[in-house]
Amino acid sequence: MTMTENDLRLDSAEAAADVLAGVHDFEQALAFYHQHLAPDTATNLSVAENVLLYQQSMDTEVFKKIKLIPERNIQYMASAGTPQLRQQVADLLGRAFGRTVSKDDVFGCAGVSSALECIAFGLMRKGAGTPALKPKDEVLIPAPYWQGFNWSFEERPKLKCVPVNLPTTGKDRYRLTLDLIVHAYEARQKAGHRPRMLVLTNPHNPLGVNYDKKLLEEIYAWAMAYTDMHIISDEIYCHSQLDGSKTPFTSAVALGAYSGFADRIHVVWGFAKDFGLSGFRTGFVVSKNPAVHRAMLGNSDPAEKTHPLPWFTPFDSLKTYVIGELLGAQHNGEPYTTFAMKKYPELLSDSFRDVRQALDAAGIKYVHREGENAAMFFWLDLTKYLGKRVDHDHAELPVIGPDGLDPNEKWLFDYLAAKPTEVTLLPGGVMHNPAPGFFRLCFTARPAKEVVDAVQRMATALGKLK
Repeated sequence: MTMTENDLRLDSAEAAADVLAGVHDFEQALAFYHQHLAPDTATNLSVAENVLLYQQSMDTEVFKKIKLIPERNIQYMASAGTPQLRQQVADLLGRAFGRTVSKDDVFGCAGVSSALECIAFGLMRKGAGTPALKPKDEVLIPAPYWQGFNWSFEERPKLKCVPVNLPTTGKDRYRLTLDLIVHAYEARQKAGHRPRMLVLTNPHNPLGVNYDKKLLEEIYAWAMAYTDMHIISDEIYCHSQLDGSKTPFTSAVALGAYSGFADRIHVVWGFAKDFGLSGFRTGFVVSKNPAVHRAMLGNSDPAEKTHPLPWFTPFDSLKTYVIGELLGAQHNGEPYTTFAMKKYPELLSDSFRDVRQALDAAGIKYVHREGENAAMFFWLDLTKYLGKRVDHDHAELPVIGPDGLDPNEKWLFDYLAAKPTEVTLLPGGVMHNPAPGFFRLCFTARPAKEVVDAVQRMATALGKLK
């Protein structure tokens, strides 16, 4: 008997909860629930996904042209990616980063979360350039931040993530400054702890902003000169740029500090967000650190004989085939990736404008300054609705939620997700936001019209709260 997608649908909330108990990331649990267990029941805007390119051109220009998988692609391949693939990705990233990237510094693995973990493990080995990292060393991360950093750094490397809370009120709310990082670093040191890594997501998730080059130069120069911290720049949204953004994207590899301290500056990127291929789990490490190189490629030296870390989370043969076809595809005589990354900002900007207009018309507040980039997100400010209630018999989604979520924020999440609104957002508490009442809306998770319709339903529901 052949299983169909309908066979995944479950007939009770209890049964769905049992299935979702094994999906420990709240964002992924919401995505799995809406895609497989209860499709067509709500507009899920909680997950950081991008459907724009697939529907506009990727389906016709790439996937419908892919032939049956060749025999060589059902066999073993290099865990960190073939030399050809690594060169193609280096060329793609070099155009985005504004600086030549060597294929010898590019390593593939199964997703950016794996890339982050591989860097952490690599820096725990000999020859990292500064004293090797060890379990319980701390990772400073401006908050709010993507919850997956905790999984990547804490689960197996046993590092400790420490939020650097951005201000949530006032004229500088949600603004990163060097002073905030310096203060957090010095406070942890005075408390007897040792921050050894700083992670910056640029463009930021969930705020969507590009960090100003001057600010980045200040942060990197201070960290390189006055600390022994490594910096990981998560640039997975680097192509997600609105037309007319006043603060252009600046990669870590384009900064002055990179020339003298490249062994302590690492970048991760993947096809999940800009290209909308989140389910493919394709991530890349960009690093010049010799210890990271040995971790990614393995080491035959008897003094430190190791197997490549991507062996456990490989850039496997199927990824190599499909991503290779994507990188090799042509559109009107130019590489499809070049066409797509020129077209994508136009699609992104159109969706942003449509959704922003709907939010403004609905009176729904969000954190955004004119001329800033937004990546894929609106950071909604629903704080004025916290604690307000309306008689409404709404059942909770059968999704295993995070511990410690503010109860008023959780109620608001459930209220919007229930009938008749049926809009799922990601609560800020999931992303370590220091104040309740903020929610991430991903405006590329569905076509713009569906997102606008969802915003209008939200407005109706929020208008009933007293």
